[in-house]
Amino acid sequence: MTMATAVFLLLCLSLTAAAELRDSAVSTSSPRHCYSCEGINCQRTTLQNATVQCNDLLDICVTVYERFRVIERGCLVELSLAAQSKCNSQDKQCQKCSGELCNDQGRIDFQCIQCNGSDDSKCNLAGDSIMPTQCPAPTSNNAYCYVKNVDSHQQRGCALNVKEQQSCLKDIECSLCLPENAHGSSACNNYQLEYKSAASQAQQLLGLLLGMLGLLAVKIFD
Repeated sequence: MTMATAVFLLLCLSLTAAAELRDSAVSTSSPRHCYSCEGINCQRTTLQNATVQCNDLLDICVTVYERFRVIERGCLVELSLAAQSKCNSQDKQCQKCSGELCNDQGRIDFQCIQCNGSDDSKCNLAGDSIMPTQCPAPTSNNAYCYVKNVDSHQQRGCALNVKEQQSCLKDIECSLCLPENAHGSSACNNYQLEYKSAASQAQQLLGLLLGMLGLLAVKIFD
């Protein structure tokens, strides 16, 4: 690597870090906004983008969970007493952030490998070749990662709502796993799903039919 390239990369990293700090900085001129919900409304996809403006300029955004299910989101000082208690006790079921509309993520340990094998060939392989990343906030009662066969490649990601999870359950080419079953720094969806394309299924069925016809012919001419 040349000195010019190294300086360029360092400048890019510095600009990225500066942008992240700017986005998370506390503004003294205007209050921040946070995603907001409580109770069953946190599971309603139609209300997923509801927001609230914090009255206190020093307030922060938080998301509160019951296990992996979101039960409350909003400005910290305006949450219910039970939610504030979780956050004040450093419970991992409360996640704080200081950016504008930053509380749109799942629990810090709700992480899945998120990739598409058509874009990255490593996604088609089992193992730790791709690091897991934090998932968005789910609207379902349970959080899942998935592995799915699509055409000739595999997709991996987060199953965030009931519709996605039920669709995967009904699909022979899709598999769900629980994020808490991950091992070490890997995600639970780092395994390889056996590929059964429509063509291979048809070929298997054709072979079965030919075998049955062969047995029938033997009986007829025996």
